[in-house]
Amino acid sequence: MGRRIGLMQVDPTVGDLNGNAARLEHLAHLAAQHGASIGVTTELAISGYPPRDLLLQQEFISLCQQSASSLNVPIPVLVGTPIEPQGKRQLPGNGVVRAGLSEAHPSGEGNSHVVARKQLLPTYDVFDEARYFHPDTRSGIARTIAQLNLGVTVCEDAWQAAELTPSSYSADPIEHLAEWGRQGVQLDASVNLSASPYHADKLSSRIQVCRTAARVLQHPFLLANQVGGNDDLLFDGNSLVAWPDGRVVIAPAWREGVLLVDIDDAENCLWVDSESPDALRIGDDEIRSLSSDEEGHEFDKELLEDLADAVVTGLSDYCRKSGISSIVLGLSGGIDSAVAACVAAAAVGPENVTG
Repeated sequence: MGRRIGLMQVDPTVGDLNGNAARLEHLAHLAAQHGASIGVTTELAISGYPPRDLLLQQEFISLCQQSASSLNVPIPVLVGTPIEPQGKRQLPGNGVVRAGLSEAHPSGEGNSHVVARKQLLPTYDVFDEARYFHPDTRSGIARTIAQLNLGVTVCEDAWQAAELTPSSYSADPIEHLAEWGRQGVQLDASVNLSASPYHADKLSSRIQVCRTAARVLQHPFLLANQVGGNDDLLFDGNSLVAWPDGRVVIAPAWREGVLLVDIDDAENCLWVDSESPDALRIGDDEIRSLSSDEEGHEFDKELLEDLADAVVTGLSDYCRKSGISSIVLGLSGGIDSAVAACVAAAAVGPENVTG
């Protein structure tokens, strides 16, 4: 068995620290059962993304960091969480802590559980992260965790290198990691903890981001992306890994589970659904791969199905996370009413929809 990393594609509920911790612990156990030596969560997985004004409460920040660091997991896990402010700073960090391995120590952090803090804070489109977080100025490195040395970045940190962000940042975290390599720091792979919102054909952009990072760093680049709906934002999952030669392996969309990545063998990657113990391999319908000369646009034919899944997921998660078990609709008999009824039935079950 090769060196296997579990990308934990989780569907968190914003503010539900206990529930989110339980989901992460379940996924970590699944990853361990299928041979992963380390797990990687999504961005702010313990709090859920986006936590917005919950981040203005110092007690919430402290509880998040404590919950993330103390997860009951069978393997070491890099966990996305708000991080308490450093020194005299008033704002917390959007960071990564390690759980499940007391003897590991990240570079430059002494005995702290903190591995990395996000460097690039987006303030465009649906993002307003500079309101809530203080940016870091260096890329994280997790040393000798499960015999692996990993570069660690958080979501936006990876997009600057691919020139896909509208913001003009003064730093490039991927280039920072590359500079570590030029100085003799040997990294086995780099990981990115993401909560990258969905829009049509967003996957093609993420493929470009990961391929660019893998090419610059000359080692595998893994991205764990949040899945599910939180209020007005949707997250499609589609966690993925790219190798320097352009090969890509992509997890299913709209599903919670673990993408098990063998960083030495792209053909030995697996997907395990959170509700099923059976692992799926490349070539199965649920797990996709691209060779170095494929761009990902062949998935465009699935666009309508993907959009339908997005709408159903958004409504389903909104109802589940808000405690709504049934839907009542006013039906006119037109096509719009028919579509609304179909979406509602798919989201909560036809027996729970009244027209």
